[in-house]
Amino acid sequence: MGINARIHSLKRPAIERMLLIHNALKKGGFPNCSSLARELEVSSKTISRDIDFMRDRMLMPIDYEPSHHGYCYTREVESLPTIDISEGELLALSIARKSLDHYKGTPFEKPLENAFNKLAASLPDTITANLDDLSETISFRQGRLSRVDESILQTATKAALDKNVLTFDYKKPGAEQTETRKINPYHLTNYLGKWYLIGWDYKREAIRTFLISRFHSATILKKTFTVPDDFSVDEYLWSSFGIYSRSGSHKVVIHFSKCLTEYISENVWHPSQETKITPDGKLEIVFQLGSLIEVSQWILSWGEQAEVQEPKELRDLVLHEAEKVADLYR
Repeated sequence: MGINARIHSLKRPAIERMLLIHNALKKGGFPNCSSLARELEVSSKTISRDIDFMRDRMLMPIDYEPSHHGYCYTREVESLPTIDISEGELLALSIARKSLDHYKGTPFEKPLENAFNKLAASLPDTITANLDDLSETISFRQGRLSRVDESILQTATKAALDKNVLTFDYKKPGAEQTETRKINPYHLTNYLGKWYLIGWDYKREAIRTFLISRFHSATILKKTFTVPDDFSVDEYLWSSFGIYSRSGSHKVVIHFSKCLTEYISENVWHPSQETKITPDGKLEIVFQLGSLIEVSQWILSWGEQAEVQEPKELRDLVLHEAEKVADLYR
């Protein structure tokens, strides 16, 4: 086999090989794996896998005839089953393909890439070409990525999947030394490009959230656990304005100046969000939150255009941080 032929055979999509196998079966003559492999310039194992796929997954009426040492159709077949995909489905598929960039550098990158390549190989050439065109038209811009040790992320993922207790050395911001923690890892989540592990902390005797980029080591223990029936990651994260662990229950009321009314109201900042216009024309936004830290930082980012109405605890927190910023620039 020449170099060009080898390159061509390597690039040939599986659907193209199956089409050629289908045509050979329609002609009769009882082709077998060896003869088809020579014609298509691939291995006999590849042909065998293609035929198995056509028979078992595409439900093609293919049978092996021992007396002729080859394959045949047991009834008349006009064409291969076609893959009917709408324009909207094609767009969604392209977006999914582009969003794989989010998983670069993680244990999920290679498996996802392989799965998508297998899917794309089964599509007609025209659809594959359109996918390539759409990929050049659509892009994702993720949040700031944190540096994460791939082996530690993989260990944490395995512990969560297998329901094994996990120990790790964790370094909080500003801490001089790491601290050994032991948790039942319930769930991993990616928030704004950063990987977090949610689980039951043995030391704190409560559910806590840990940033995996702050792990310095991770070890899976033999001890297993069961996730409580009353734990719901959606409910747990719902109370947060970002990713922080729940520390209470707070009704947050903020007033925004008139110039920000349209922009603030056209975005959903939290699932609990409620908005209304005050008598003086400002926008009032209300959240039900489990932590005040992240929302305080968000409020400060709007400067004098946002004012906390309640709770007093949040108002004092924002004031304290604003005074420290003012002192820094005086």
